[in-house]
Amino acid sequence: MLKIRKECIMRRIVLWITLFMTAGVMEAQEQRTLRVLAIGNSFSEDAVEQYLWDLGHEVGIEMIIGNAYRGGWSLAAHWNDARSGAADTEYRKVVGGKRENLGKHTLREIITDEPWDVITFQQVSQEAGREASYEPGLSLMIGYVRALALVDSVRLGFHQTWAYAQDSEHRGFANYDRNQFLMYAHITTAVEEEMEYHRGDLSFYIPSGTAIQNARTSALNESSSEGGAVNRELTRDGYHLNYTIGRYTAACTWLEALTGISPVGLKTRPKAITREQANLAQRAAHAAILVPMGVTPIEDE
Repeated sequence: MLKIRKECIMRRIVLWITLFMTAGVMEAQEQRTLRVLAIGNSFSEDAVEQYLWDLGHEVGIEMIIGNAYRGGWSLAAHWNDARSGAADTEYRKVVGGKRENLGKHTLREIITDEPWDVITFQQVSQEAGREASYEPGLSLMIGYVRALALVDSVRLGFHQTWAYAQDSEHRGFANYDRNQFLMYAHITTAVEEEMEYHRGDLSFYIPSGTAIQNARTSALNESSSEGGAVNRELTRDGYHLNYTIGRYTAACTWLEALTGISPVGLKTRPKAITREQANLAQRAAHAAILVPMGVTPIEDE
C-alpha cells in the first residue's frame, strides 16, 4: 500500500512538473511575438520598415510591425486625421519578413487592426527641436490611442528623430541656423521635456537621433557601402537616412529600445555593408541606449 501511495505521489509530481514546463513554454512562445505600431512619416519608414524585423528574428522575437505613414506629417496633423476620420494614412505592415502596403486607412482602423504591444509617436523632423510644436498634438494623440488600443497593457513610446546633414538643403533646417549640432541639441531637449511631461503616459523612447549622431563620430560618416549608396552623413538627401548604414543604425536602436537586447555582435546586416561597418552601427545604437541624451564617440576597435 505504501509503495502504491509513493508511486501515485511521484506520478502527481511528474504531472505537475510537466504542466508547469508546458505552461512556461506556452508563455515563452506567446512572448516571442511583439506587435509594434509606429505612427509617423518617412522617418518612421526609415527606422522600422527595412531591417528591424530581421534583427528581431535573429534574437528569437517574431515582430509584427505596422507603420501608420503620412509623408511630412506632424503630431498635430495626425490628430487632425484622427479627429476627422480621414482615410488618408498609408498602412505599411511587415509580417513574416514581408513588407506590404495595405493602402489608405483611418488611424482608427490601423490602431484596432492588431492588439499592439507597443505604439510610438514622433514629431515631424523640422519641428522636432521646437518643443512648443508638440502640444496639444501629442497629448491628444496619447488619449486617442489609449482609448482605442485593444489591450490595456500597450506600451506607448516616443521616437526621437535625427538632425540633418551639415549640407542639408531642407528648408526646415533654417529653424536651427542650418547647424546640425544645434538641431540635435534642440531635439534632445524637446524630447526630454516631453518625456518628463508625459512620464505617466510614455514609458520609453527610442533615441534614433542620438544613435545617428554617435555614428557620425565614426568612420561611418564618410564611408560608402557596396554599389556606391549615397552617404551624406548617413543620409541619402541631407535628411532621410541612406538605405544601408543609416537605416540599419536606426533599426538596431529600435531593437534594443523595444526588447532590451543589445544589437552588438548580431549577424544580421544589409548585404551592402561590411561586418566592420555593421559593428560600428551596432555600437552607435547601443551607446545611444546607454546615454540617450548625449553623443558618445564611436572609435574603431
